[in-house]
Amino acid sequence: MSIFRNRRGRRKREWKTYTRWFFCIVAAVAVFAILHFIYPNTDQNNARYILSAITQGLAAILALVFTITLIVAQMTRRYTAMDKILRPGTFILMIVFGVGIITPLLVLKLGYFCIGVNLSIGISLFCVFSLIPFLRGVNGVLKYEVGIWNLNEEILEAIETGDKARIFNKYTELEEIVKSVTKEFREAVVLDVATILSGIGIKSAEKKLDSLTVLVESGLKFIGLEGIKKGFEMVPILTLSGLILIREKAAENGWFLIVKTIDIELKDFKAKAARNNLDFVASYAMLALKIVDMAANEGMDTKYTVTGLWRLGAFVTEYLPKQVDHVIHALKEKEKEVGNDLLMEWGRDCIRGYPNLKPALEEFKRRYEMFE
Repeated sequence: MSIFRNRRGRRKREWKTYTRWFFCIVAAVAVFAILHFIYPNTDQNNARYILSAITQGLAAILALVFTITLIVAQMTRRYTAMDKILRPGTFILMIVFGVGIITPLLVLKLGYFCIGVNLSIGISLFCVFSLIPFLRGVNGVLKYEVGIWNLNEEILEAIETGDKARIFNKYTELEEIVKSVTKEFREAVVLDVATILSGIGIKSAEKKLDSLTVLVESGLKFIGLEGIKKGFEMVPILTLSGLILIREKAAENGWFLIVKTIDIELKDFKAKAARNNLDFVASYAMLALKIVDMAANEGMDTKYTVTGLWRLGAFVTEYLPKQVDHVIHALKEKEKEVGNDLLMEWGRDCIRGYPNLKPALEEFKRRYEMFE
């Protein structure tokens, strides 16, 4: 069910993108057709002026677009930024701009004013309107593919140095991106944001920054519940993993209010996932509740717990690699109870239905066996 929802959401976003470009093409063709049939002839003096203005105008716009691209690439402070911006669509747009600049010059040289002027106007109209989807794409690259990771590095650096003013300033920027990406709900980007928030939350708890930890916990809850609402399984699963690890650190610090809040949120995840027919998320939330419930820990079904820890290990290895040791430590405690052979047997096929996470599970098992 969720696979079909994911595909439907991806197709919807792609359709919106294609619609913007389609609108530019339709507008250009419509203007050309109207001018061609209503004003088939243009005075030669006026034609020369129009063609000259189009060439100069499009050349100036192309230079401006190129300048914007360079500025954005410099803002990202990454060597691969140009690769992200100069995609096939960007090259096609630049080729169309080139055609729009050269066509009026050819018309002036060859003298086909009747169709040449109207064709040049139609191409120039497409070039101007196409700046809207192009700039939206550049903005998406700046925010979602580069910006969030730059902010992550800056926030973690500020946490390390204890610069609280910078921490909350940068986190406010990240929060705006979180709201923006949640509205559009690009699943891959949301997973990146959830990974970043989880890492920041764990680091802030380690440094005993309770205010930032609360903000991160709230952000993870928001993303996870939106993921359930949209029908994406991986998003709430990842946010649940992050919340479990943040809860562990909060418990170590004695932040019982945060611990209690996360416990309530886990129950909320379970209930809402069940209502939205996300059975895997609901069972994962139930497992999370059992894992964090210290009072009932002795009465847990051992196989269920071990299987859940293997699954959590796979998710953490894939998305929160710095926190793998926490899950390994919990499994080592269970190994004392059930033995290595049974532990490994229960670990097989624990993420059936998620073949993309099998490499992560194998890597987690490798790290588990090497752990001392």
